[in-house]
Amino acid sequence: MYTDTPSQRKEVLLGMQVEPLFRSTRSGGVGNIIAAFLVYLLLRSSALEEQAFYLAIAITVFSVIRIFLSLQYLSSKEKLQRYLTGHVLLTLVTGVLWGVFAYLQLDSNDDTLRNLILLIIFGLIAASIATLSSWFMAYLAYMLPQAIAIFYVFLTIESNYKLHMVAAFTVFTIIMILTSFRFNKNHKNEIVLTLNNNNLIKDLNNEIDFRERVQLELEQSKQGLEVKVRERTQELIDINLSLEQVIDKKEKAEQSLQYLAYHDELTGLPNKNLLVDRINQSIKMSKRDNQKLAILFLDLDRFKNINDSLGHTVGDTLLKEVASRLFETLRSHDTISRNGGDEFVVVLERLKNTNEAIHVAKKVINCLTDSFVIHSHRIHIGASVGISIYPTDGDTSLILLRNADTAMYRAKQSGGNQLQFYDKSMSNQLRDRLDIESELHTALEKEEFYMVFQPQINCKTGETTGFESLIRWNSEKHGLISPDRFIPLLEETGMIYSVGEWVVSQVIDFIGSHDVNGISFSINLSALQCNNFEFVEFVKKEINRSGIDPSQLEFEITETLLIKDFEKTKFFLDELHDIGCTIALDDFGTGYTSMSYLSRLPIDVIKVDKSLVRNIDLNHNLQSIVKAIVTMSNSLGMINIFEGIENSNELRTIRSLKGSIIQGFLFSKPMVAEEINSWLSSDKSMRLVN
Repeated sequence: MYTDTPSQRKEVLLGMQVEPLFRSTRSGGVGNIIAAFLVYLLLRSSALEEQAFYLAIAITVFSVIRIFLSLQYLSSKEKLQRYLTGHVLLTLVTGVLWGVFAYLQLDSNDDTLRNLILLIIFGLIAASIATLSSWFMAYLAYMLPQAIAIFYVFLTIESNYKLHMVAAFTVFTIIMILTSFRFNKNHKNEIVLTLNNNNLIKDLNNEIDFRERVQLELEQSKQGLEVKVRERTQELIDINLSLEQVIDKKEKAEQSLQYLAYHDELTGLPNKNLLVDRINQSIKMSKRDNQKLAILFLDLDRFKNINDSLGHTVGDTLLKEVASRLFETLRSHDTISRNGGDEFVVVLERLKNTNEAIHVAKKVINCLTDSFVIHSHRIHIGASVGISIYPTDGDTSLILLRNADTAMYRAKQSGGNQLQFYDKSMSNQLRDRLDIESELHTALEKEEFYMVFQPQINCKTGETTGFESLIRWNSEKHGLISPDRFIPLLEETGMIYSVGEWVVSQVIDFIGSHDVNGISFSINLSALQCNNFEFVEFVKKEINRSGIDPSQLEFEITETLLIKDFEKTKFFLDELHDIGCTIALDDFGTGYTSMSYLSRLPIDVIKVDKSLVRNIDLNHNLQSIVKAIVTMSNSLGMINIFEGIENSNELRTIRSLKGSIIQGFLFSKPMVAEEINSWLSSDKSMRLVN
């Protein structure tokens, strides 16, 4: 019967398979001994008498050992593999000895005697099928040495019937091997069948016992049978009802999955899969009816700021409100789709001219300009709309979508809340932008970035108090690229983090390796960097590594950053300030910074934007504003820096208004690091224009 594990079952099968091998060894061994001495008697009076005697003795000895080994195994039934291996080796030796007997017949001059001895060996080969085939390898070990020797004898002796004998013995050998193999296979099948039958009989007996016990239990519980039947019936009813509910849920789930495959889960609008199909259908219809088709690609202005500051719940609700307004504004046969994020696509069919697309695009922008009230928040957004027209701007859905997206990007670059038609020059500009972006990914590795420094000068003494550190990019492929072009790409690609750390390391290394004690170096921070608190730890490590005075590092932020997430920005700035670095508020006067923000933040420096400096000597309103800023910064204990000083009139006016620090092309353009030492050693009185 079957055992618990495959290895145990294999061991049992092997034992049953080879047991007949061991049991038949005694009769097989005796047969070999008798045959050996019979051959010896036949060769007694021949020249081969001595060799025959020794071979007969050897066969007898190995046969006796084999018989003894088999009896040992049958008495213990342990260490099967060891006994089986020994048996096969002894059988092989016996087969080799008989092969030697056959080989000796080459020296026999008596053909009759030779044939008689070979006939005896044939008989042993045939007879051993019954004793050795239960283990096929044992039979091969016994038969093959003899067969090889006989083949050699037949091929070597001189006889007219040589080929006939070889052919006949070949057929004989094949028949013997096939017979042994079939015997072995049938033997193994018989064992497996026996085991299966035994197992089946046991299972049947167990089943009969089980049925008898069940019958007894049924008889014992006969009185409660009706109750159990009613309970089982109720269970089946409940199961059936549950199955019906499961099937109903499954059908609804399949319908939901089918819906979600083609619709946006948040707004319920068609998604990109369905959008492409709708555009393809609209292209076919427009082509047939000789009409135009317009694709409006919408991107919501300021949505990211709202989503980041008010949370995703408000952002999701806003997207649903936008979808609702678009649905109410557009025609019933126009397709509205959410392309993902804050992007929507509108497909306008049956257009006679592009003016209709302009009219609809303006309606869309106007409907989204009105404020939204969500969770007690009054929210103002706009929409940048890009327009592509079939067939002039493309004849496939993907091309039309791509070109409308390109036009939308131009509309957003132009300030947002406006529409823009696609033209081919946009694609060229987009390709240029992608090319620059591609080069930007290896610029840091290729050491194409370098730093320049613009001095900041005390308005009264002419002494240099600091430098603004500015990054520049000299591309191997494109040459010098303006920061206005590559810094936004650094933020979009996320490279601003690694490049920002590189800037900090460059500035700190410069401070540490030059005699610039008491002079500060300011570094501009992007909004993304201010959300990364690992940046603070990096600054700490770099300061500790170099040993510089942390007060020589100044970090500049813009007013717009305060509006986005004040509390998070405050925590970030407090961490930098606690290190000992100073904080500057850049572009002051261009935004809507609350005075309460300034009082709560660790601001050390206010940098007045150059828009408040340009032509200040001619504009009394600007002078009043700047005077108020100077008064405010002094009262708050903050240093004021005026950017963009380009002529002596502006300088005199700022000095008259008690400005503290000045910076601009009037004194110096940004200089490379090698020029700073000579700048600091020059006569400071030459820097002030009277």
